[in-house]
Amino acid sequence: MQTRLLCIGLISIAATAQADPLSKADYFEQHIRPVLIKHCYECHAENSEELGGSLLLDSADGWRTGGDSGPAIVPSNAAESLLISALEFESVEMPPSGRLPDEVIDHFRHWIDQGAFDPREGTGTHPASKGIDLDAGRDFWSFQNPQEVSPPMIPGSDWAWSDIDRFVEARRLQAELPYPGDADPIVSLRRLTFDLTGLPPSPELIQQFSDDPSPEHWRRIVDRQLASFGFAEHWGRHWLDVARYADSNGADFNATFHDAWRYRQFVVDAMATDKPFDEFVRQQIAGDLMPSDSDADRIENLVATGFLMLGSKMLSERDKAKLKLDIVDDQIDTVGRAFLGMTLGCARCHDHKFDPIPTKDYYALAGIFSSTKVLDGESQRYVSTWVKRDLPTRSEHRAAVEQHAAAKKELTSQLAATKKQLASLRKAAPRNWGGTVVDDTEAKRTGHWKESLLTQPFYGAGYIHDDNKNKGETSVAFSTNLAAGRYEVRIAYTGSGSRAANVPIEIHTASGIQQATLNQSKPGSIAGLWESIGEYDFAADKPATVIMRNIGTQGYVIADAVQFLKPGEEAQQPADSKKQQQMIAAVSAEIKSLEAAIRDHDKTAPPPLPRAMAVVDEKQVEDACLCIRGEPHNKGPVVPRGFLQVVSSGSSIAIPEDQSGRLQLADWITDPDNPLTARVIVNRVWMHLIGQGLVRTVDNFGQLGDRPSHPELLDTLAIQFVREGWSIKTLVRKIVLSRVYRQSSNYHRVAFQADPDNRLLWRGHRKRLPAEALRDTMLVAAERLDRVPTVQPMQKFGVLVNNNTASSGAATLAESNRRSMYLQIIRGQLPPMLATFDFADPDILVGRRPATNVPSQALVMLNSDTVIDMSQQIAARIAEISEPLDAQIEAAYLRCLQRYPQSDERELAAEFISGDPQRLAQFIQILMASTEYRFLD
Repeated sequence: MQTRLLCIGLISIAATAQADPLSKADYFEQHIRPVLIKHCYECHAENSEELGGSLLLDSADGWRTGGDSGPAIVPSNAAESLLISALEFESVEMPPSGRLPDEVIDHFRHWIDQGAFDPREGTGTHPASKGIDLDAGRDFWSFQNPQEVSPPMIPGSDWAWSDIDRFVEARRLQAELPYPGDADPIVSLRRLTFDLTGLPPSPELIQQFSDDPSPEHWRRIVDRQLASFGFAEHWGRHWLDVARYADSNGADFNATFHDAWRYRQFVVDAMATDKPFDEFVRQQIAGDLMPSDSDADRIENLVATGFLMLGSKMLSERDKAKLKLDIVDDQIDTVGRAFLGMTLGCARCHDHKFDPIPTKDYYALAGIFSSTKVLDGESQRYVSTWVKRDLPTRSEHRAAVEQHAAAKKELTSQLAATKKQLASLRKAAPRNWGGTVVDDTEAKRTGHWKESLLTQPFYGAGYIHDDNKNKGETSVAFSTNLAAGRYEVRIAYTGSGSRAANVPIEIHTASGIQQATLNQSKPGSIAGLWESIGEYDFAADKPATVIMRNIGTQGYVIADAVQFLKPGEEAQQPADSKKQQQMIAAVSAEIKSLEAAIRDHDKTAPPPLPRAMAVVDEKQVEDACLCIRGEPHNKGPVVPRGFLQVVSSGSSIAIPEDQSGRLQLADWITDPDNPLTARVIVNRVWMHLIGQGLVRTVDNFGQLGDRPSHPELLDTLAIQFVREGWSIKTLVRKIVLSRVYRQSSNYHRVAFQADPDNRLLWRGHRKRLPAEALRDTMLVAAERLDRVPTVQPMQKFGVLVNNNTASSGAATLAESNRRSMYLQIIRGQLPPMLATFDFADPDILVGRRPATNVPSQALVMLNSDTVIDMSQQIAARIAEISEPLDAQIEAAYLRCLQRYPQSDERELAAEFISGDPQRLAQFIQILMASTEYRFLD
């Protein structure tokens, strides 16, 4: 002990001795500098090949300035110093080669606590950050303004039908590729109707186009398809992939989006009316801030901003600052990729590694979106809710809703007051029922019992019930010590029709165990509460026990109290007890009457006031702080709200201090001089029609994205798109009237060797039908497709989507005859058939769906109950309208593959079906399981 005290004293003397500068310098040179040189200078010195975390440790100025996470050392406070946290492997693990010995870390801790004396004053300078050269960045192709180019003229060639064809033909000839053939007219027709509407051509249309495949007829068909509502639904679904549409939140709290369907319908209506794309964009970013000429316009503008609300959110995240920044990150990433083809989310933690997007630009946008309200309080502890905005409605409707709500509030208030009155009566009611009473609170419970106060009357403070579950696993034992003798046993319970009529009772008496059965479906015969189960002898040397079980029962089993009375002894009640019970009964009846009145009142409720998932500007708009390394609590300098510096537009758009900046952002994105917006949407449309984009990375026009295969064509289409009113239908019509669109997809050996990826479009791309088209075609073939849009798909679900919703979703898929785009899209629980065929993941923006080829897809087409049932329905319908077998075979081909069968196919089919009418359904299923059914040639 003396030795230990001596050591402590010496340490104290040594620490005191280091108070003079020379001692501090010696300590630094002996314990600190060598470690820094050996373990830190490789990554944290002025001459480091790559400076780690922007932190210099080769000078005092370096650690004072700090790096990405701020100053590395807080002099005189080792506990708050990031350097110690890193050495302890708490925040980051430094050095990367392995944790230093505890003794070395203690040296650093002592050095810092003593003031972090560092003689290397001014010996190092922070290397100038290379940063991002915005001027050089603007030289990249996608940041250059599009240039309209006259289509090249090919002397002596009459192949081209349009300017699109001339651009493609010129590139093909330059590469010395052979001319492609045209697709068969019926193949082209099938391609067209699926591309434009997601539905197959009818047998009648196939026959008409077979008879007249002229260009004039083709144009008439194109115009009819564009004018159809099917076009709006199919192309609306394309945009919903980009908007990450879903009917539930997913993530940690899969809350129901009851009003998301309004946004979906807005998108479909926009496609139906050919809303100019620039207006479509502006509404989704800032519709709530745009002027409206009518209630209908106001509703549309509000609903459109659901685009910013639809992302999956970690609603139960306790760190609300992190939750808000994560939502902002989703909005920035979605807006960036959807409209600009830029991966802006990569600049949250640092300057973009590949594109000219500094972190400052990210937080300039973050200020805009953090000034936009998405969350609105909490529905329960820590669980956030989202903004729901009332939509304009008729004054009569609003008055009816308010009147109904006021009446219900009055009834509810009366009910609460009456229940309070009943509680007071019960509290004042005499409780001396005589004899010996054992309450449920004193009983020994086995299994799961649930406490309740729901149904009157009851003894004591309440009663328990088995929740009508776990039959055979639940029991309760009422025990007490009695003087030897004979007693009447009574059991208290609240009787009703939902109670069990055959509750088994065990009575442990002096002579053994006796059995009884209690009917709880009727009120007790004594004061509406008690029921006698007989008289029994009990001994003084062992407890009198009554056990109630739920084995073999149907209905709720109630356990309230057990009373033991000597024969002839009545329950001792005060004189006013009868009057008290009458008052209790009267008040209880009034409660039931009020509850019934509320139920009846609810049945007469008018439709609720319409609401939408829609954003609103925060009351206080402000610029955002740059979050170092993207961490919401690691604040850097404030960044003024703004846009991407690398993108120049013709006009300077300023953000007023009292506005979020969303309206100005929408104007900046849709500025005709913005080099990205028109190119991105033109490329998306091209991809959906041709099969590959002119830029194949449809969501990424940056350095890591693909370069355009036909840049002059892309630029010319983009400029024309803006000049022609940002019309999607005009652009689609232009493309499908080209010869490029109608090229054959046949293989050509020479062309394939020269251009295996078909970048120069020497043939048509073969495309897999989307999941929805595979299902909808079955409904069309069976004449079962209901073309009426479905709204409010989630109204039958409560606040939270539970685990049973997966099977509910599967049932909806099997039972619904509506188009697949109207099925409920529940995050984490997609309809299995759609998920198998690569339906868009609603958690993320999907500009181009994957097209996988996995065994489960073939198995679904062969074994799915849905496919088998649809095959039988198609066969039954064909059998009704087609008598000869050959006519049935032809009808099967027309309905499933949208073409006439060849002679050998007719023979094989007849051989398979002949003599067994049931085989027609099997044959139809074979057709639907074929690759020809699933692909467009």
